Amino acid sequence: MALNRGAIGFFLKITCLLLLLTGITGLGGSFLLHKYRVYGLFFSNLYIIFPALLAVISGAVLFITGSIGCLVSSKKPSCGHGLFVYFLIIVFCVVGTTAALAYFYQGKLDAELAPLKDVFQNYSNNSQDPETKAVDGLQSELQCCGVMNYTDWLQTPWFNHSGKYEVPQSCCNTTFHSCNGTLDAPMLLYNEACQIKLKELLLLVVHIIHITSLVVLVLLVLSWITVGQLMRYPVPQEYRILDQD
Repeated sequence: MALNRGAIGFFLKITCLLLLLTGITGLGGSFLLHKYRVYGLFFSNLYIIFPALLAVISGAVLFITGSIGCLVSSKKPSCGHGLFVYFLIIVFCVVGTTAALAYFYQGKLDAELAPLKDVFQNYSNNSQDPETKAVDGLQSELQCCGVMNYTDWLQTPWFNHSGKYEVPQSCCNTTFHSCNGTLDAPMLLYNEACQIKLKELLLLVVHIIHITSLVVLVLLVLSWITVGQLMRYPVPQEYRILDQD
């Protein structure tokens, strides 16, 4: 019995250490929150950040749960085990909701990115303008130009009023130092669509949340089974023969 208890406690500790590691689900959520803070103008509403918020919360609760599990894995059944199970239930609900919301919003990314074209239309080349800063930051970071390609700039009020046959400097491919945004040399510009690049980035984050959520759910089930088995085996009591007068 002592051997079984020791083996189960060791397995629980390994499972809890893995729960600590899977707390990185919060990193994927924090990355998405950061991107929303930078590129919030490109999204139609706040709903898209709900999975990210839940991922951050689940990451924090996972760290607490894994720590508690490691502490109680080698101890006799106590209120600590009950607290551990309670946190497992909380994590299961949060992670399950995160995965469901991420799956739901995965199919709505095109609708969420609908304002992208409007933000490009409001570009002013003024570095203090939030929409201009967002567009330049997006094109520079994702190495793209225009909503679908660089020719989208030909339909913007900024291009028509500037009197110049060029696109913003943020469209320039950084490998070509001679690029100044002129459309006389389009081969020096980024040729990928910003909407597609941004969607691919968001899909990557969503897929990471999906995969880590699935791993966490499996580990939670294993933890439930293990802690249940652990509580079945009480700590062996030491007996001794009392001296008789």
